Amino acid sequence: MPVDRERSVVFGSVATEYDSARPGYPDRLVTDVLAYAPPGPALEVGAGTGKATVSFAAHGADLTCVEPDPRMAAVLTAKCPDARVEIGIFEQYVPDRRFALLYSAQAWHWVDPDRRWDLAHAVLVPSGAVAVFWNQYVVTDPALRAELAAVDRRYEVTTSSLHRSTEVRAQQAEHELAGDPRWTDLEERHYEHPGRYDAGRYLDLVRSISAYRMLDAGVREALLGEIAALIGDGVDMTFTTDLTLGRRAD
Repeated sequence: MPVDRERSVVFGSVATEYDSARPGYPDRLVTDVLAYAPPGPALEVGAGTGKATVSFAAHGADLTCVEPDPRMAAVLTAKCPDARVEIGIFEQYVPDRRFALLYSAQAWHWVDPDRRWDLAHAVLVPSGAVAVFWNQYVVTDPALRAELAAVDRRYEVTTSSLHRSTEVRAQQAEHELAGDPRWTDLEERHYEHPGRYDAGRYLDLVRSISAYRMLDAGVREALLGEIAALIGDGVDMTFTTDLTLGRRAD
């Protein structure tokens, strides 16, 4: 399936809300990834506003970040001034060195699926590591989640996982790199923790999700009004971060 380039850069119009509302990533995941990878520079694909970048930078990683949206990149640069930021898509990025680690947080699905693993292999040193991870976040209360899902359906929002049942992700797919001889030491790890969003932050979270960004502005605000009426002063959330690891075999 080709990448929807228009949808992939809708986040820049709400870069500030995206940065404040989107959850970060567990520090244990960052330490696990850095322990898995050999020493050396790291390349982040689709860095956004730096939700993952700040954690890797805090561990002293030598970072190069590729980000297609200048508005997102501006927030990233302000937060991580020592990171090297390249504006553009990964498919057009020409590195001047190879990397010990390539990681992508919540963005790998925006890279051309027919090319992404070839490109990852090409930019890594022998035995270099690739780490792809993403947050799944849902409203914890199943009754409230069902009511919010009904609002989504009325507005024909069908591709967001925010209000879906947690049972949807019960079956894990086979590791995407299984059977590819270029990769070895394949692993998958999962990190879960609870949290709470006040109403304002939750509405900003909804605004930052591409399925809602693609709505007409007036329609989106009407949907947000219905959500606000349902959630009151805030919602309890369940966050799960899924991590996929692989190592270049040669």
